[in-house]
Amino acid sequence: MISAQNHLLPLSGNKFFGYFLIPLLFVSCGALKKADTQEWLVDDKIVMLKSSDMSIKTGDESFKDTRRKEDLKEQIQLSSSVYFRGELYKAPPKKRHFKIAVMLPFHSKTQNSAVNKRRSSIMLEYYQGIQIALSKATGLQSSFSIYFYDTDNDTTKLKDILQKHEMKEMDLILGPTDEQQVRIAAYFARNYEIPLFSPLTTVSNLWSNNPYVFNLNPSDEMQAKVYLEYFKKNHKGEKLLIVRDGKRFDRGFGEALVAECLKQKINFNKIAYAKTIKWDNILGSQKTVVLLTSEDKTTMTYVVTALLGKAPNITLMGSDKWMDFSNVDFSYWERLNIVFLGTYKAHTINDEALYVRDTYRENYRDDPSWYTYLGYDQMLFALEALDAFGRYFPIFLEDKAISYANTNMVITKTKACFQNKYLQMFTLSESELKPIE
Repeated sequence: MISAQNHLLPLSGNKFFGYFLIPLLFVSCGALKKADTQEWLVDDKIVMLKSSDMSIKTGDESFKDTRRKEDLKEQIQLSSSVYFRGELYKAPPKKRHFKIAVMLPFHSKTQNSAVNKRRSSIMLEYYQGIQIALSKATGLQSSFSIYFYDTDNDTTKLKDILQKHEMKEMDLILGPTDEQQVRIAAYFARNYEIPLFSPLTTVSNLWSNNPYVFNLNPSDEMQAKVYLEYFKKNHKGEKLLIVRDGKRFDRGFGEALVAECLKQKINFNKIAYAKTIKWDNILGSQKTVVLLTSEDKTTMTYVVTALLGKAPNITLMGSDKWMDFSNVDFSYWERLNIVFLGTYKAHTINDEALYVRDTYRENYRDDPSWYTYLGYDQMLFALEALDAFGRYFPIFLEDKAISYANTNMVITKTKACFQNKYLQMFTLSESELKPIE
């Protein structure tokens, strides 16, 4: 029997979904509709926590995780056979019931400011993605209890939540979103050896090595590494010219790419964008990849117009935000062999993205947002990883590309924590957008 939760009831952080029947999960009944004005209902038992402030110590450098995956595999008993995403693994024995804490700024009680209202709307969309993931995961062998907590984007409330007794018993934590709060939660996760998935904020500096933190939203640095792997493989012998505009995308990805080029000793040139660029002097006759780190339509249009005379020796690359521009001549883009860069795989429909879109339309009478896909992908990854490998999942899944609706999970160990090393490239062919694998 599948029990359908009535979402018009107040949120209960202790056992919002209760204990799911093996292997069944509660299914969303679609009571929350994105198209309508929403207010999160309040259960004071979980939303407004009254315990005293918890002191978080910082600067502890004593924790070191120097164990190699091979050494860890030798230390655990691999007595079970597990199928994960079509592959057979020898895995350790594990429990069959898991507890997951979701700590996000739902703002269920305080929606006074425009910022809080916007954040609440985003978290609602993310939460709806979680619901779809739960309905998708009915084939798993494990059962799960999902605990929802409203951090209200408040550090004191987060510390109150972490001080609750059941938090020490969690098998995985999803959230929070604020950088300072992620650092606090990361310290807690390390102390109690609980994996923590940071859903939105990418934090790389965590005082010391912390193998319990997983940044699921790919950082600019990780995207730069993937981009250069792609460039070296697909554009051998070509020049790389980075055209920078100093704005948001450039300060993030552009800056990270320049730093990674220098680190890897990639032969490249960088120039500041200007309408007066003398392209003939810069490009010459050699085949060149021009990476424009601007998300401004006017800037992109000027560059496209200037480079058309250089086709087909030019490959123009830029942000996937360019695909949002209207009144664009796609034939010009194709002449420049255009490539879009981003982490939004659902630009082109895959089977899993199609499932999310159709389910969302059925339940909420609207199309899913980027945050909906994010909630779906990240919760489903958590459920599947725990179901297959329990707390040992990093040993088996490190550096494996696991495909979901809108992103791939490629968890890669860095000096500080785990990062998702993922970037998606798209190209245009006969006015059709196609992913580059």
